[in-house]
Amino acid sequence: METLLQDVRFGVRSLAKSRRFTVAAVLTLALGIGANTAMFSVIRSVLLKPWPFRDPAKVLAVTQRTANGNGNVFSTPAFLDWKQQGGLLANMGAFVPWQFNLSNDKDAPERIAGGQVNYDLLETLGVGAAKGRVFSAKDDVAGAGNFVVLSDTLWRTRYSASARAVGSVIELNGLPFTVVGVMPAGFYVFADTELLWTPLQLKRDAGIGASSNVHWLQGFIRLPDGVSLKQAQAELDGVAARLHREDATGDLGFGVQIQTFNDAFTGFVKPALLMLMGCVGFVLLIACSNVANLLLARGAARRREMAVRTALGASPLRVVRQLLTESVLLAFTGGVLGVGLAFAALRGVVAMHPPSVPRVEDVSIDFAVLVFSFAVSVLVGILFGLAPAIEAARLDVNEGLKESGHSTNRGFGKHRSVLVITETALASILLIGTGLALQGLWSLHKVELGFVPKDVTTFRIAAPTTLTGQRVPEFYRQVAERVQGLAGVQSAAVARNVPMSGTDPSMPITTEGKMPVPVQGETVTRYRAVGEDYFRTFQTPVLQGRVFSPQDTATAPTVAIVSESLAKRYWPGESPLGKRLKPNFKGSQWCTVVGMVGDVRHWGADVDIEPTAYYPYTQVPDALVPLLEANMSVAVRSSVAEGALMQLIRGAVGQIDKSVPVYQVQSMDQMVTDAGSLRRFDLSLLGAFSGLALMLATIGVYAVMAYSVAQRTQEIGIRIALGAGARDVLMLILREGVKLALAGVIAGVIAAFLLRRVMANLVYGLDGSSPVIFSVVPLIIVVVIMLACSMPALRATKVDPIVALRNE
Repeated sequence: METLLQDVRFGVRSLAKSRRFTVAAVLTLALGIGANTAMFSVIRSVLLKPWPFRDPAKVLAVTQRTANGNGNVFSTPAFLDWKQQGGLLANMGAFVPWQFNLSNDKDAPERIAGGQVNYDLLETLGVGAAKGRVFSAKDDVAGAGNFVVLSDTLWRTRYSASARAVGSVIELNGLPFTVVGVMPAGFYVFADTELLWTPLQLKRDAGIGASSNVHWLQGFIRLPDGVSLKQAQAELDGVAARLHREDATGDLGFGVQIQTFNDAFTGFVKPALLMLMGCVGFVLLIACSNVANLLLARGAARRREMAVRTALGASPLRVVRQLLTESVLLAFTGGVLGVGLAFAALRGVVAMHPPSVPRVEDVSIDFAVLVFSFAVSVLVGILFGLAPAIEAARLDVNEGLKESGHSTNRGFGKHRSVLVITETALASILLIGTGLALQGLWSLHKVELGFVPKDVTTFRIAAPTTLTGQRVPEFYRQVAERVQGLAGVQSAAVARNVPMSGTDPSMPITTEGKMPVPVQGETVTRYRAVGEDYFRTFQTPVLQGRVFSPQDTATAPTVAIVSESLAKRYWPGESPLGKRLKPNFKGSQWCTVVGMVGDVRHWGADVDIEPTAYYPYTQVPDALVPLLEANMSVAVRSSVAEGALMQLIRGAVGQIDKSVPVYQVQSMDQMVTDAGSLRRFDLSLLGAFSGLALMLATIGVYAVMAYSVAQRTQEIGIRIALGAGARDVLMLILREGVKLALAGVIAGVIAAFLLRRVMANLVYGLDGSSPVIFSVVPLIIVVVIMLACSMPALRATKVDPIVALRNE
């Protein structure tokens, strides 16, 4: 221990004497370690942070397999039938995100997010109430009454953390609900915006539960102790095989699929985040290469010192340990500064984070992140210090003592050459990856969305729960009519969900005649309930027939409009007009196709087109009204500024019912932007890391070149004395630098080409070879490296041979 303390004290004194070297090394390492710390903080928050359940790794998300092989949430009959099979699914929990109008006597109703749960869910998650109780089995029976459990946040903000809140009655959606409990702080199921939960009270043969094709329930189970995920899936597959033998046409025979809660709700961002973590790893390796080069240069100047130490009895191991101690001190100091840089970087990450990335707003530098930073600092200290330490340990004592302080090395040296090639290759990989991502983003701008988002403002609204049956669509018709009559409004339309939002159901349809065979992984048909001015408001082209009209009421013949892709799939080579289709749910009727419209990319420019059938929301069967029309979107095309427009709209809605809140106000332009925000977020970070990598690589090459020129002063002086011109000296230095840079770029291009398949899964529109990117980006890197080499090379041309030889 005493020896280690001696090494540390000496290392501190030695680094303090070499201030310029120490500052350069610490700043370089701070950039690399800071980038890694910031990225690890994001990954920990999104992917690694435990969910607010007991033993969350054992909580599994369960989805129903469908005929086309896709996973889907459960319909009510399928959920109840699977629970009846017993075994792993006997206590399956169910959850549905829901929204409520929370009212009191003083304030206007507030629209808040929450959920509906069955009795088994909270037990499956392993979470009990902090105050009062959770739901009992009796609470979860249809007709048992209205009960609610509050979140800790709502209890504290709305009810001042009063103990009297438990047992009190609050008003949700115009109905009284009894508060039975308060959940622990930090608890939520899907999102931390959930503020309360009510029982599902499932009914098999009424309302939403009447149809086997209305999928709305997310299932959860807890993996038993001693059972692996693979074993559990095999058991459930065995049950599905038995059910298929009993009923070859039944939906249960397709089976269910399970995955960890974490994979189910963060799996879509995991590849991109891991790719970015790999990128910052490359940045750190480049930083290590730079510092290793600095240490090699410093080691060459300390050859005599090391020779004296060895001559006085220091073993090679002792020399290595001393130099590694200095390296770790550098890395630790760089790590401390890097954590400070990470704090600043994370503020920017949180500010620009896309809405689709879960839990990123909770990102912070906690104890685990600090431990990670410390471990990285120690590791990189050993990594970049190993080569200089080993080189010093191999020093010939006699040769070292004979040297007068000037290195006899010529050129770059083997180690420094390898490091220059490595960092240039890593920077090339990152920059080519950024170029490919930019190419993909550019291709998205050329994708036709199928609608015009400019000048369209959307908001959501929920009909009072006191309205039932066809009085619900009548309420929305009145809202659309009032909004349509406002000054400056060109058109207004009601829809269950507008593009770039919502989760309209995937609904199989039946057509008269031959039915196409389901395609693996393909969405069968989307069911979209819309109003009469929907296509005019969004300027979606009408290709054949007509749009919905005010005459398409509940008492009129049922009609539908199909997208171009649906028409081609079900009636290839024919006009769909006059054909009939029927949604596959209980209570549906045959609908006559009266129009065909262009395809709409509902989820984003980079998401495949889905065959879609549109139906008038006024003709939705009563059984589906609670699901499809519990709340609706209204899209308004207007040139009026959003603030002034919404003030007029709230007044118009208030004239119909003052208790109805208007919420989730967004422009379609912003929604389109948000839909591509994850891709832009990834590209922004990738671009930042790539720029940092190129900067570090350029500085590294410059430092090595400057050191090489300084060490070759005598050689350059002799060359000039013998008649070499400035151009000859310039080309001599540039040739060596560019030779190493080209080797690194070529290695990077080969590696990037081999990794392009990984990028193809993350980059939209990436073609097989991308020749422009693979030729232009390397050229840019070579030019930048040549500029870095040119400064020391120009300095070499100004060497005075008399002064150089006299100094020697």
